[in-house]
Amino acid sequence: MSQSGAVSTGSAQDVFALTRRLLATQAPRFTGEHGVEVHSLVSSDHVPLYLFAAKSLARFWPEVTPVVHDDGTLTPRDTARLRRHVPDARILHRAEADRRVEELLVNHPTLAAVRRNNVRILQLVDYFLLSRASSVVSMDSDVVFLSRPHTLVEWATAPSDGRPAFLYSPEFGWEPQGVHWIAEHLPGTPYVPYMCCGFAAVDSAAFFDADFLERTLNALPREISFAPRYVTQMSYSLLGGRLGTGRTRNLGEPYRSGRLEWLPEIDDRVVCHYFASHERSTTFDNLSEEGPLLARAIGSGG
Repeated sequence: MSQSGAVSTGSAQDVFALTRRLLATQAPRFTGEHGVEVHSLVSSDHVPLYLFAAKSLARFWPEVTPVVHDDGTLTPRDTARLRRHVPDARILHRAEADRRVEELLVNHPTLAAVRRNNVRILQLVDYFLLSRASSVVSMDSDVVFLSRPHTLVEWATAPSDGRPAFLYSPEFGWEPQGVHWIAEHLPGTPYVPYMCCGFAAVDSAAFFDADFLERTLNALPREISFAPRYVTQMSYSLLGGRLGTGRTRNLGEPYRSGRLEWLPEIDDRVVCHYFASHERSTTFDNLSEEGPLLARAIGSGG
């Protein structure tokens, strides 16, 4: 049985009521005291979903700083809404990010070319090159928090020299797409096989290595290194693999990637992720089909 109740398509009236509840909830306050930045790539269509993500994050982990990366579609109205509803967020607009990252990747032409042609890889390159904190969480806009992430709180407050450099949401129950191409084309290269880069926590200095990515992308066939969908997850997997098992950590079932109805019912689930990634092309689809989950995430019933 689904943990969010019976799955049914809501009416337009239900969607509007849920949206009103979202917009009526108090603007979240983030303190930043844990020295962690939570980075999200956000499109104009997904601004409402991101507001659920940010407000649920603030309910359960307010000691972080949210950072929004414009995928190039955010409008002035979107920016104004984000500033109004998540006033503590740092918003990085696409044109400014492009300028800054191009300068930083001047000696990494392949990685720079992949970034110009693949908006998804901003979730890797920009998150770490443009972060102000050494501790970074990658969080897709279709993630909501359901409880306090105690594992990440402990990680964030631990000495950096004794903690994992890469903690990841596991993805299993179906064949991960793209990651297996590594084994086929880079034999002997270590990688993390069952992971989702849509929710991960990283010690940026230890994890991100532009030189390594440049070499890896050059070693792959062009049709893979420039693949629009999977190269970001593949790159996270490779960067995690190079750290070795001692510095990577599977966050376990409470952080597992997948729609809530796909996952076993447990009392300590921390996040739900992926509901915008399969067969739902619009925010309306998500709001109508995931109303109970989203209402629960912001603490307004469901």
